[in-house]
Amino acid sequence: MTPANMKSSSYRRHQPFVIAFLVGAMGLGLALVLAPPLAIEIAAVLFFLTYLTLIGFRLSGLTAQHLKAHADSDDLPAVAIIAVTLLAVAVAVVSLFQALNHTGETVWTLLIAFASVILGWLTIHTMTALHYAHLYWRPATVDGKRQHRGGMDFPATKEPCGYDFLYFAVVIGMTAQTSDVGITTTAMRKVTLLHSIVSFFFNTVLVAAAVNAAVSLAG
Repeated sequence: MTPANMKSSSYRRHQPFVIAFLVGAMGLGLALVLAPPLAIEIAAVLFFLTYLTLIGFRLSGLTAQHLKAHADSDDLPAVAIIAVTLLAVAVAVVSLFQALNHTGETVWTLLIAFASVILGWLTIHTMTALHYAHLYWRPATVDGKRQHRGGMDFPATKEPCGYDFLYFAVVIGMTAQTSDVGITTTAMRKVTLLHSIVSFFFNTVLVAAAVNAAVSLAG
């Protein structure tokens, strides 16, 4: 693949993030004028919802053949993208706790705050699923033979697609552990370890938020 094609492939891969970021930024600008107290939450919801919607439309096209053809695209922006998304989720979580602990908040304020956190949870694991897919299908040379890096063993599935990686990522997100999918390389274990740690702390925050909400409503 030529450098020009790699650049184009990388852009197409990250296009949902770019569009979602722009939508969130525009939403933030409008919300600062129309609803300043909810500006951050509205921007976060728009960012997460736009990203998830665009990926949802693309998911059926993320076949093994497609992932093989585009797995060697430049992956450097992934670190920055995940960092920005984690920052957005952190802001959403802080906003949620502020809404829960501030008297006089409306039901809509709480709903938007909760929506931003839930959508952020889905976005993190969806984004991680795509990263797993590109890591798995990225070309590598083993014993002089050209093949993909692999690193996961999906039962009865020789060529995993986008849905397979999304399943794996969501299971990690819910349980902070693997299910029926085996991890076969150290490189993939490193990524899964980091993903599991993030998932554990995120889920802990969600439980704390639920308890806080129950106490607030009871009071």
